[in-house]
Amino acid sequence: MVTDLTTLAQAVDSAAAQPPTITIALAILGSSVVAGLISVILGNTRANATARRERYAQAVRTLVAWAEYPYRIRRRTSDDAATLTALADRGHTLQEQLAESRAWIAAESRAMSEVFDACLADINPLVGPACAIAWQQPPITKSAEMLLGDFGPRGINAIVARMECAIIYRFGLRRLMWRRWVLRRLRQRACLPETSPTTPE
Repeated sequence: MVTDLTTLAQAVDSAAAQPPTITIALAILGSSVVAGLISVILGNTRANATARRERYAQAVRTLVAWAEYPYRIRRRTSDDAATLTALADRGHTLQEQLAESRAWIAAESRAMSEVFDACLADINPLVGPACAIAWQQPPITKSAEMLLGDFGPRGINAIVARMECAIIYRFGLRRLMWRRWVLRRLRQRACLPETSPTTPE
């Protein structure tokens, strides 16, 4: 019994001699404050990932919509002022959305910005001439004329697929990779050209 009391007294003396900061730190770690903080951090991380996923999805949708724009022009059923105005407004809106997506991606990831810019650089030369040809054609008056045959840009799916392939590097553990590693992987997967003039090595 005497030995037990002596051991207890030594433990109390040791706790009393412990610095207050350590005691406070141990109390905090053992409390629900840390658990709550971790929960908040994880919740914010998930919310940020969801918002980032939506913005990248919007960027891909805009790329596809821009590639589809010549088909909308070609399939117009009238050349009246209302139809032409609606199509022109559609073109302006798409240009604004592309600029917005480009700016957001540039701020979010330099590597992804290179991919998006490369996709645009490949799509624009296809869309521009197709739009010019579509405007020169008369409006469609019969359902059979909706079948456009060989009209329109080609290879759009492969260009968009490059963007979709690159997006996976902005989520999960891949997001922690260094930019140079990401660029190397993107080139290996043909999401970027082997040499990019805008990327210093």
